[in-house]
Amino acid sequence: MTTDSERKFTDNNSISKEEFIAQFEDESTEIIVRVRYSWKKGDRPFPKFGKESLANIDYNMPWLADPERPWGPCGKIFWFCKKSLFGYPYKPEFKSDKIILYRLRVRPGRFYVRPGVVYYFLEEVLEENVYLIHDDTVYKNALDIYFSNTEEKACEMTVQMSADIDVSERTFLNPYSINRYIRPFNSARFADSDKARMIEGQLEIPYDERDFSGNRNLKIKAGSSIRITARKRTAPGMEGFYVLDKLLDTDIRDDELTSLKVQALTPGKWHIDGIGDFDVDHGEATSLILWDPSDDNTEVYVTLICDSDNPKSAALATDHLMKILEDKKSFEAKVYGAMVNRQIEENGMIETWEEGDEGNVTLTKEEFIKRLSIRNLTLDPDGSGSVMVGLDGMFTDHAYSVSVNADGTCEANGLIG
Repeated sequence: MTTDSERKFTDNNSISKEEFIAQFEDESTEIIVRVRYSWKKGDRPFPKFGKESLANIDYNMPWLADPERPWGPCGKIFWFCKKSLFGYPYKPEFKSDKIILYRLRVRPGRFYVRPGVVYYFLEEVLEENVYLIHDDTVYKNALDIYFSNTEEKACEMTVQMSADIDVSERTFLNPYSINRYIRPFNSARFADSDKARMIEGQLEIPYDERDFSGNRNLKIKAGSSIRITARKRTAPGMEGFYVLDKLLDTDIRDDELTSLKVQALTPGKWHIDGIGDFDVDHGEATSLILWDPSDDNTEVYVTLICDSDNPKSAALATDHLMKILEDKKSFEAKVYGAMVNRQIEENGMIETWEEGDEGNVTLTKEEFIKRLSIRNLTLDPDGSGSVMVGLDGMFTDHAYSVSVNADGTCEANGLIG
């Protein structure tokens, strides 16, 4: 059965109930699913087959996730229900809750929808509230997924925590994977160098019903220095994240770490020669600069994200800012070019909706670009970031968002505000 015919039979009952059921295998199988969506009062009625209606749920199996299907297999499960005097009884009733899992007896569809998607016909609900954490195969998969983007070798380090840790108060978010509790630290001393560093770090504390890491009752006060082994996260955007491996000691006095923590939390300044001072707070250096030094109306609000190993330093992002400022015309051409490519019509013109009495105005590419201006610029240490572009009222009071990639290319996101 094709995707088109699947939509056809659910929308206009172009086939009979018997023909519909015949599209599923004769042999049944057992599956365990999480319900992503279930019919509720107020939704459109089910397709009718005589005195019965075709009900369905959307499901997925996130514990069977892999790199190609990060959310796991998914699809729909169908069954028939009768309309009562007070509406659809919709038996059986399912709850759309990631904590509740159902074990079902079903018949797989004979038809193909797309990769990773399987449709079933429901025969029987066998069990509710299935706890897959006790399934060794699923549990091993959960551990593999959780540690898939961490360094293999754990490092020894001492960190001073910036917030309380109390894992005993944490609830389990789902019954089939490893839960995590993240708390910040601002200073660390690594055993391989024994050098204390100011660092914008996050300690990730895994826990689950099996308590494989022994963290379920872990309690630590903010300001405590703890010695641990931890595995560093390697995924993009997870710089500064460390997964707790073992807690070695909680009774450590380290005055240097304490001093660095205080410095990290104290607002400061970041100076760039030829531009001026930036205010530094919570890992960001911010300042207003003149895009055109000869024009006081060209102020741009610049945010430099501080280095992950020093929340007082924006050295890496500064290098990228200076390259942009050295050739602003080239940077503008990339940003504005991305916007034009997204907004331009087939006739080569750009249609705007102006403020006041002007209404819709059609502009050439050159006329459009002439009215644009850089208003906000944010840069990460790797050179990626975002730009907010002023539109001179071309789209009433909206601005425009453009993403900057680390390689210098730009992607237009669209109107904002």
